[in-house]
Amino acid sequence: MVNLCYLKNSFKVFFLLSGLTFLSGCFDFGKKDTKKPDLLVINVLDKESYDDCHIPGSIQVDMMKVKDYVVPYPKTTQIVVYCSNYACTASTYVVKKLKKDGFEHVWDYAAGMAGWYKDKFPVTGPAKAEYLELPNPVLEAHPEGVDVISTEDLKKLLEAHELSK
Repeated sequence: MVNLCYLKNSFKVFFLLSGLTFLSGCFDFGKKDTKKPDLLVINVLDKESYDDCHIPGSIQVDMMKVKDYVVPYPKTTQIVVYCSNYACTASTYVVKKLKKDGFEHVWDYAAGMAGWYKDKFPVTGPAKAEYLELPNPVLEAHPEGVDVISTEDLKKLLEAHELSK
């Protein structure tokens, strides 16, 4: 009788373990998707400005930390950097550094958050900052070696990568 009970319990344990093994593929046991996106849109304004208004799909990285942030990304990653408006040079500074570090596809969205907002494209945040309503005149010259992306081209790029939601 003892052997029969032992045998019944052994079958129960076997089927329980078999079921758990079969179902283990249905659960994420800490596995992370390590695939890096092939487009980064980086807002280099401070966190408060980013929280107030930013381009959907963009991330906020302090301008002095962008270089460290992009280290794990391939040099072929497409990167768009923006700040507040044409008068802000933070994005230009970051783009020059990234190009110097070997990133091949880096653009300065020189119109900045103000340009995006004024063209009435979608934004995330309450958009209360005063600079959003101020004139945003285009500056004539841009430093050599810094590629600039237009508002329309940025919108197309975001849509192509499904980041414009």
